[in-house]
Amino acid sequence: MKVQGLILSAVVLITSCCKAQSPESKFETFGDISNITAPDQRKWQQQREDVKLSVADFNNRINYNRNPVTNIDAEVDVEGWRGEWVNCLLVVSSKTDIHSVKVNVSDLTSASGASIDQKSCKVGYVYYVLSDNSRGICQKKNVKLDDIIVPDIIDFTAGTSFVKGFTNRPIWISIAVPGNATPGTYKGKVNVSLDGKTAATDIVLKVSNNTLPPLANRNYFLDLWQYPVAEADYYKTKPWTDQHFNLMKRSLIQLRDAGQKVITTSFFWDVFNPAVRSADDMMIKVTKTKSGQWTYDFTNFDKWVQFMMGLGIKQQITCFGIAPLNYRYYYYDEGAGKVTYFSQGVNGNDYKQFWTPYLKAFEQHLKEKGWFNITTLGIDEKEMSVLTALIDFIKSQDKDWKISLTGKYFPEIQDKIYNYSVISNQQIPADVMAQRKAKGYITTFYTSCWELFPNTFVMSDPIDATWLGWNAANRSMDGYLRWAFDYWSKGKNALIDTRSGISSGDNFLIYPSGYSSVRFEMLKDGIEDYEKIGQKSGNNLAAGAARFAGTARSAAAAPAGIKQLKTRLSDFDFKKVSANRSRGLQIQEARGLLDN
Repeated sequence: MKVQGLILSAVVLITSCCKAQSPESKFETFGDISNITAPDQRKWQQQREDVKLSVADFNNRINYNRNPVTNIDAEVDVEGWRGEWVNCLLVVSSKTDIHSVKVNVSDLTSASGASIDQKSCKVGYVYYVLSDNSRGICQKKNVKLDDIIVPDIIDFTAGTSFVKGFTNRPIWISIAVPGNATPGTYKGKVNVSLDGKTAATDIVLKVSNNTLPPLANRNYFLDLWQYPVAEADYYKTKPWTDQHFNLMKRSLIQLRDAGQKVITTSFFWDVFNPAVRSADDMMIKVTKTKSGQWTYDFTNFDKWVQFMMGLGIKQQITCFGIAPLNYRYYYYDEGAGKVTYFSQGVNGNDYKQFWTPYLKAFEQHLKEKGWFNITTLGIDEKEMSVLTALIDFIKSQDKDWKISLTGKYFPEIQDKIYNYSVISNQQIPADVMAQRKAKGYITTFYTSCWELFPNTFVMSDPIDATWLGWNAANRSMDGYLRWAFDYWSKGKNALIDTRSGISSGDNFLIYPSGYSSVRFEMLKDGIEDYEKIGQKSGNNLAAGAARFAGTARSAAAAPAGIKQLKTRLSDFDFKKVSANRSRGLQIQEARGLLDN
């Protein structure tokens, strides 16, 4: 993906209630924010026109109202591969209220007569949210943080937008370059109507003779954990109903289109299960009968898995809860008539008595559905002392159980972990990476609350999310994992205010009703770059440990382009990241090797 500008793209799920709302009533209803940001009238008066349309710079965050964007670029210039999403950004800076902003893109045509239909072009309107400068803070205890206004929502479905006086309205344009497009230079127009007045800019797209494979044939292993019960709480709907699934669908289609491989499931409700709730809401309803027997109802689990598979996400199922962070194990006590739980470590007798029949029943059900071979048992951030006992217990039930683990890298157990996602600052040796790849194992990395940058917080530099794809390539990883795709705060309007008890945006990459984010779109940008790197290096990127870390003989035999690529990739290292070094420029320079 080539991106000119900084902001986001999105597809929107519009519920019946949202359809009745205008953009002005739905977005940016902040109230008085003069203590956070205010127009600098001196700078605004330097804009001669009441309204100005500008091309935005990718490396500069678009401020909400401090000053207008005054770039002098006369046209939008972008380039990309066939089969790639190419993005660009315009900004409307206005001194007066504009109630109707409408944008359309013409067909793009080349001198040879080839064309890209305007239907391949999506227009989205970017909106701002309240955030705070909380990157790298896992818990906001006794910490004073500055509030900020950040661009992080886009609406790709609405036909119009608005601009308040003395504010900026970014406009994101995405072009799906057809896989069969004729290489060459294409030109077109972006036409903008502003309360009936018109403005326009030229757009020039250079299509290379390189081609990205279709989504189904791409290698990047994306694992963004889903929280369907948290979505139900946010929407105030009953989990696992038709309404619940319909409300989630738009967001999850976007997740699929990003290349998601995994369905996140739970032995109880969600990944973390912080509180007791209804047994009927359980993904798997566990019941202790009055006679002391255990029964398991997989109805909701099946609904969720089949729903996700129907959307096209079906490579892996990960089920969490066998060793949660709070070590709580929930069940419906038929005698007491309520949901209860017990807490115990993985070596306890009660633990084993609870999980032995549960795993047996779960395995039997998975085999009946034909899902056992794609299912893993998810374990999150445990120390070696716990992992050894837990893995031994799981394998004692059936040696064929697959395990997914996020956390520190422990070489002693890596051969027992099918899907291993390590902390961002940890490196797995090249020979181990090659061995894991040869076995068909998955190896990724993740970021969480503590990394200042690069990361995917609301206040993160948007290019950071793209940088993560390059880091995966550098380390010969299969992809990337993040702990939350859609874990919104209950009872709070996430379309306005993203602040919470953790870093803003740490708990989601998509907005309610299917609005995307800067971070999500830029993450997809890096995924496409990863695929390009793999193609340029012989579609063997995930086995790159052997390629890049090999002997002097293999290095000497590598083509010059591969050597240059290796050199560039080696800079995409968390240990080399600096606030004084532009990651945008770093990516721009590295992309030159891919496009040339």
